[in-house]
Amino acid sequence: MALFGIIALLVFPLLFTLYLHRTKSSHPLPPGPKKLPLVGNLFKLPYKGQLWLEYSEMCQKYSSDIIHFSGFGKSILIVNSTKVASDLFERRSSIYSSRPQTVMIGELMGFRDNLTFRVYDEGWKIQRKLMNKALQPNDVSRFHSKLLFSTHDLLRVLAKSNDITKDLHSWTAVLMMDLVYGFHAEETDSFVTNAMRVADSIFIASTPGAFYVDGFPFLKYLPEWFPGANFRCKAKEWNNSRVIMTETVFDVAKERIRSGNATSSFVSIALEQMDLTRDMAEQERNIKLASASAYGGEPTVAFANDCTSVVLEHFFAAMYMNPDVQSKAQTELDRVLGPGDLPSFSDEPLLPYITAIVWETLRFNPVAPLVPRLVTQDDVYEGYFIPKDTIVFANVWSIFHDEEEFPNPSQFDPSRFLDANGKLNPRVKDSTAAFGFGRRICPGRPIALASLFIAVASILTCYTIEPRLEEDGKPVKRRGDRSLPPSIFNRPPPFRYQFVPRSKKVEETLKRLSDC
Repeated sequence: MALFGIIALLVFPLLFTLYLHRTKSSHPLPPGPKKLPLVGNLFKLPYKGQLWLEYSEMCQKYSSDIIHFSGFGKSILIVNSTKVASDLFERRSSIYSSRPQTVMIGELMGFRDNLTFRVYDEGWKIQRKLMNKALQPNDVSRFHSKLLFSTHDLLRVLAKSNDITKDLHSWTAVLMMDLVYGFHAEETDSFVTNAMRVADSIFIASTPGAFYVDGFPFLKYLPEWFPGANFRCKAKEWNNSRVIMTETVFDVAKERIRSGNATSSFVSIALEQMDLTRDMAEQERNIKLASASAYGGEPTVAFANDCTSVVLEHFFAAMYMNPDVQSKAQTELDRVLGPGDLPSFSDEPLLPYITAIVWETLRFNPVAPLVPRLVTQDDVYEGYFIPKDTIVFANVWSIFHDEEEFPNPSQFDPSRFLDANGKLNPRVKDSTAAFGFGRRICPGRPIALASLFIAVASILTCYTIEPRLEEDGKPVKRRGDRSLPPSIFNRPPPFRYQFVPRSKKVEETLKRLSDC
């Protein structure tokens, strides 16, 4: 009987919450799988492989651009079209710009005040304003020298890489440490290693179902020694790494700036722009939090550590799977550049097909196809009731594979972004949605696009991307993406590539880079 009493205490509040949601509005909830008492249709949520593909198929099954799940007092909405995403995240951004809070990342790992995970409040607005001011699109050129230096380093890395995923992860960590804090790799190996650890911990903790404490918050009160409470130990370790990245790295960067031994970075720019008439300590605290967010990044592409490396992995896969695209890009590069020359940012207007490859890579395999928001008040959309505290996921993959927006979406075709004369077509929808929507669109997207452009152009100038060969001389085969574990991030399966220098002149150029 005692057991039934405990169950009743747990279940009754959930039933009452569901009852309140049902009685708050006369409008029906959006369509979705059939709901059962109490549990609703939460057990119909996809839990294997690429979740965004499952949601896209559900969208077609129920002939709706929005799919709803609910149960145990929770409400989840999946948005599957550009129109709905624009209507909710942009036109109604005042109530669709918050983030759902998780116990593991927000509380136990300490990221609650981080811009990426923070709710939509005044603190978020202050940090966001700092980032917008320091990372204005017209000022991206101040980072060009850093991006070029880093790209040339990447060219050296690719030639000898035996683990492209690991090496790209390390390369982007070094690049972001320089852009955000003004550190070079040889100066801050320990900081870079720690920052990579932080990025990995966020990826693990954000995996759906990774930690029961997110579904049952009362578990956070369990002591570390309690059976099954090993998540407390992990959270403590990961929180320590966060503190090092947020506090220690910032303090070192600030001291270098004050002593005149630092290069231009997000931190140096933000500190220079402080208002001397306001609380300096509070401004520094916000810059410290914003810089950690700039490094760790929104879970969209832009100014983010791991996302850039994943985009490049998808780019490699696209070139391997579409050799005609790779050949066409190299023809454009050879027409613009001299033998053995490397591209620069001044060449960008003359390389529209390279820019189109960047956009198509972002479209074809968006890195963050499911980005969550939180509705902060009850809403009615297209006659459907959306309860307060509903978690809303924009299915960016579904948006980018809409046949009306992108004809023949399953084909990797950069030419879709070009006009009949081979120039970028301003009338064609680009891949901006890869950077988010509305007020939470990633502020570092101009830097991300610049970084991806120069990396793609330089790699295709120097190398032909091919699969590694097995011992029998046959190319290795890629395994299906759906075999990957569930995640809200779209990481390609591991694959071994070889980067073959395109000419003797290229080999000489690469040798000069290695000697630098």
